[in-house]
Amino acid sequence: MTYDRVRADPAQAACHRVTGFGGVDHRVRRPAVRAGAVTGVAAAVASVGVGIVTLLHAPSPTRSAGPTAERITVSTQSPTIPLSAPAILGLTGRRPDLGVFSDPSRRASCLNGLGYAASTKVLGGEPVNINGRAAVLLVLPGNTPQELAALVVPLNCNSADTGLIADTRIPRP
Repeated sequence: MTYDRVRADPAQAACHRVTGFGGVDHRVRRPAVRAGAVTGVAAAVASVGVGIVTLLHAPSPTRSAGPTAERITVSTQSPTIPLSAPAILGLTGRRPDLGVFSDPSRRASCLNGLGYAASTKVLGGEPVNINGRAAVLLVLPGNTPQELAALVVPLNCNSADTGLIADTRIPRP
């Protein structure tokens, strides 16, 4: 059939329609697309409306009865030297057992970190264990001639990080 014949006979033109994908007539497909688009927009508007209403009428947050970070307190008890003052004084009457700090360079580094001169005489010492940590108790001259300083330091004490575990001052006899 030629173009001139289709144009001349409108009845035959109705038999020959141009169709789109899947054989659906374009005239039929457009209203279905519009209906789907209108339905999608209506669903989106409805969900936004429901969300706003839900947020406006949501119950206020309640606090839990359990502990919160602002109510938790941690009390750290300072480790104490495991020897009494008389036992510490007793260390000054014998040769110090300094463990790893028998090495003069390690001892000097630790003493510098603690604020003492490298040449400070250690008056007493003994390896100790505090809370499962191996350490060394050093008995040094105090700030005055009437006192001694008892310091517990970890085995890795040095001038950059002493790691001082415990310290106390005791009067000299």
